[in-house]
Amino acid sequence: MKKNILVFIAMCFAIAVNAQNGAYIEYKIGSSKGAKGTAKLNFSEFGSISEFNIILPQMPGEGMVNKSLSQKSNQDVVYNINDKNKTYSETKKATTSSDDSKNYVVTRKGEEILNGYKCVHAIITDGIESYEVWNTKDIPDYNKYSEMFKNNKRLGSAKKEQALKAAGCDGLPVKTIHKGNEKEGEMTMELVKVEKKNFTKSDFEIPVGYTKSESVSPTGRPQIKSQEEIMKMTPGERAKYIEEMKKQYGK
Repeated sequence: MKKNILVFIAMCFAIAVNAQNGAYIEYKIGSSKGAKGTAKLNFSEFGSISEFNIILPQMPGEGMVNKSLSQKSNQDVVYNINDKNKTYSETKKATTSSDDSKNYVVTRKGEEILNGYKCVHAIITDGIESYEVWNTKDIPDYNKYSEMFKNNKRLGSAKKEQALKAAGCDGLPVKTIHKGNEKEGEMTMELVKVEKKNFTKSDFEIPVGYTKSESVSPTGRPQIKSQEEIMKMTPGERAKYIEEMKKQYGK
């Protein structure tokens, strides 16, 4: 189930002088195996901040926390923020989208109303995994928010977004279901809130007083890798990484 969560997570303005109109978007996360959590996303022309909080039944304590910061002024780096220890670490982004070698096939299922939004229902497969999605354009400023999802590789894949767009199924995710095997179960992420918000440049900077550190989590355990890093792994490396995570987080 942890592999399901890692991949799933790893699955999203007008300029003013002192403030910037942006958006706060929140999702709830759940699984058929008992995992639950939230994804909180802040977007603006200054950058984006994503915070994932996941609690697993087999993991004691506060669960997994993954908070990342991307700055428009420094798009080659993702900053992993540890608010508990007041530290941060850096991860280099890939320079091109060619690292995603998957072949995405999109099947359009039709249009539906979900949570009050007019959505396109589709199935996405890559030969290994399958996703069921409900995407919408029925949100003001949709194009600006969806661009942030596409450009933030921790939230999605540009190649996958291109496949969705070609099939007429692109949009802001209202609901996504990742269908794992019997052991993993299904992971669901569902839109809870979309609201406009004013930001300043300082909202997308490393907080004052935070020091640079190695990539570790608030519990002192290895930092959960991003979707981009997992995608780069060979099947053998991915299997080894999952086993390491089981040892770290399992009872």
